[in-house]
Amino acid sequence: MRLRKICARTQQYISETTSNMLTTAKVYKAHRKIIVQTHVSELRYVDVAEALHRNLTLLRKRSGELSQKLKELQHLILEQIKEMHRTEVDIDIKIRACQGSCKSTSVYSIDHQYYKSMRDSLAELGQTAEKKRTVFKDTKLQLHPVPAPPVSLSYRMIPIVRKELLTKFEDIEQNQVVLEDIWEDLLNE
Repeated sequence: MRLRKICARTQQYISETTSNMLTTAKVYKAHRKIIVQTHVSELRYVDVAEALHRNLTLLRKRSGELSQKLKELQHLILEQIKEMHRTEVDIDIKIRACQGSCKSTSVYSIDHQYYKSMRDSLAELGQTAEKKRTVFKDTKLQLHPVPAPPVSLSYRMIPIVRKELLTKFEDIEQNQVVLEDIWEDLLNE
């Protein structure tokens, strides 16, 4: 009688354990789909973030190059303005020198204010470009692999685990998302 009770309880525990393991397998499969989808979307997010970071870095470098080219062009324009002013002064000197000996002369005056305003506006443009170039902190998104904890052998020996291939997500690489700070100075580029 006692032995039958023990056998009945053992059978009841076995059936309950099997029922629990089947429920666990269903939950595992349902959660596995969600975890795999989340994992894939995280990998895509990191890929897109890296592509955006590369594009942003390229844009910043291009901006630095264009800023340097703008500076060179401003210098050339300033030299041309100075040369134009010198030429006008030379023409004015020659016209004034010719007034006594030439048959007819025209009245010519140099607009010094115009040249001064051109130099000032060019200098102001250069100062505006300098103000926009600053040192900034950039963050880069990176994935670092995290070592997975070992799976116990007793878990692997459970019959339903072997039958259903319940791997405790061992096949999904575990990663840690890290934001890496990068300090950049556009003045040095």
